[in-house]
Amino acid sequence: MIDAPLLDLPYQDDGAAFLAGRVRAGLFDEPGLGKTAQAIKALDRLGLERGLIVAPASVCDVWINETRKFSAAPRRLLRGRSSDDLNLWLRHRTDVLICSYEMATKWRRELERDFREFTIWDESHYLKSNAARRTRAAFGHQCDGKFGYGKWGAYAWLLTGTPMSNAPLDIWTWLRFVQGTFLTYRQFIARYFIEIPGAFASSYKSRPECVPELRDIIRRYSLRRTLKDVGLQLPEMWVTTQEVDGDTAAVRSMLAEHEGLDAAVRQAVEKGGLSFLDAGHIATLRRLVGEAKAPVFGRQLVEELGGGLDKVVVFCAHKAPIHILSKALGDIGHVIIDGDTPQGRRTEHVQRFQEDPECRVFIGNLVAAGTGITLTAASQLVMLESDWTPAVNAQALKRVHRIGQGRQVHVRFISLAKSIDAEIAAAVARKTQQIVEVQGSDI
Repeated sequence: MIDAPLLDLPYQDDGAAFLAGRVRAGLFDEPGLGKTAQAIKALDRLGLERGLIVAPASVCDVWINETRKFSAAPRRLLRGRSSDDLNLWLRHRTDVLICSYEMATKWRRELERDFREFTIWDESHYLKSNAARRTRAAFGHQCDGKFGYGKWGAYAWLLTGTPMSNAPLDIWTWLRFVQGTFLTYRQFIARYFIEIPGAFASSYKSRPECVPELRDIIRRYSLRRTLKDVGLQLPEMWVTTQEVDGDTAAVRSMLAEHEGLDAAVRQAVEKGGLSFLDAGHIATLRRLVGEAKAPVFGRQLVEELGGGLDKVVVFCAHKAPIHILSKALGDIGHVIIDGDTPQGRRTEHVQRFQEDPECRVFIGNLVAAGTGITLTAASQLVMLESDWTPAVNAQALKRVHRIGQGRQVHVRFISLAKSIDAEIAAAVARKTQQIVEVQGSDI
């Protein structure tokens, strides 16, 4: 099943009208409200035919299915996987090219020379970093749209449910592109934020006296609604934490080899500087924690399913825990979507989980399966490994807690006993609160 609420809801007409009335804008509705469908309807309102849609690889096929479902326009759609596909589109042999961020970055030069009617970035929080190659390829080095493939297209729209995926400063790239601000990155920081130096990198706190001004700018160039805002009510979602006593020998050994690493991770998550956490030894530590939890939880899950537990969705961040869990499940029906799952099989796996009563477990990678799909056949969700960026976890939870869910949703965050998992979760919650302070409840 594809994430596609019906288009006869008034709020979706309002969202389509908002996009159609703006050359550059963002649609940042809460996940589950049908941003894809609203953008398609906006294209139909304007009669736009030829364009470029950039999305995570796992979401590209969603656009093809959604367009066929919700648009009567005879657009010829092409999934851009190779240079041959790009050339067909450049020669106007097809109308809409749908490709991944990776391919759009690779094809930057060709796309910069193309005139088209529209450009859409789905899950546009992928463009939050002004230093990232994919952001510069799309918006230019100054993110002002004067260079990069985003400069062409009569209409340019950004779609995401998490415009501030890690911190309030994430909004600069898209605000600069839509001309909501003409300040440079450093000027933007000086105007709206207070810099807090850290041991590894600085973090930024919004200036309280500037928050109203910043919110006003965001409102003028974007639209964000929650389920509550549009009069939709979902069943309650309650979140619990659970510790498992996995083998921590490898984790202790890793920390012993890198004196002070434990404290450095806590400080980086707490005060900012998450780029530090991408370092190789940090990635190793996270992987070891996940591998320590997986066998213990796998045995527990088998017992729970044998005791009558309904369908369950499990999210992981690494490959090893996914495969450990799959092996533990044995003959119990389950599907996997991770980075190795062929694009053509992902929709098939979602459909099987949603429709086949014998398919009891969905195991997904946070990146490959955390956006763009609906998993409402389950009301039980387990974060075996969670991300240290709050918005990534929120996106994953919305795969289950969304329109179409008729039961109370239970979410469990699994942490490794005698490790730093619990403290990291607390820090992520505080970072989420910082985002809410700027974003507000009504934008």
